[in-house]
Parts: sequence; C-alpha cells; structure tokens
Amino acid sequence: MAGLGYRTFAAGEVLTAANVQGYLMDQAIPVFADEAARDAAITSPTEGQHCFLSDTDALQFYTGSAWVAAGGAGGGGFETNFLLMGA
Repeated sequence: MAGLGYRTFAAGEVLTAANVQGYLMDQAIPVFADEAARDAAITSPTEGQHCFLSDTDALQFYTGSAWVAAGGAGGGGFETNFLLMGA
C-alpha cells in the first residue's frame, strides 16, 4: 500500500489503525540485516517503497519490478545525501 501523504495530527487526536498504517508505517524506512531478511518481511513491495540494509549500508527503493540502490549513479550515495538520526 502506498502512503497516504503528509498529515499534521492534532494534540489529543485518536489515531486509527488506518492512520498508523497509511501515515506512519507505509512511509517509514524499515531497516533489515540483509536482502534475505528484507524479502522475508516484505513479500509484496510497492513501487517507491524504501528500505535500508545494515550489512551493506545500502539505502534501496523498489521500482515496481526490482529493488535498486537509492542515491543515483548506481551506488548507495546516501552517505552524502541523507542525514540518518538514531539512538
């Protein structure tokens, strides 16, 4: 499922399951140990979906027919194009 777009939630608003799935889960970039773990978890990827592979430090997106490296020029490239934030 493709994400529902951008939404600003109001303080105290009750989130429905559809809100969590469409605005949060479908638009997050999941992290997987490797391609095998990604393929086991995402059995029906959607065009434009992204993922990150820890074993190769690769940011990828799904074209509708294959997972390819994000960042252009065939390489990961995300090291200079993205700011990763984490604990």
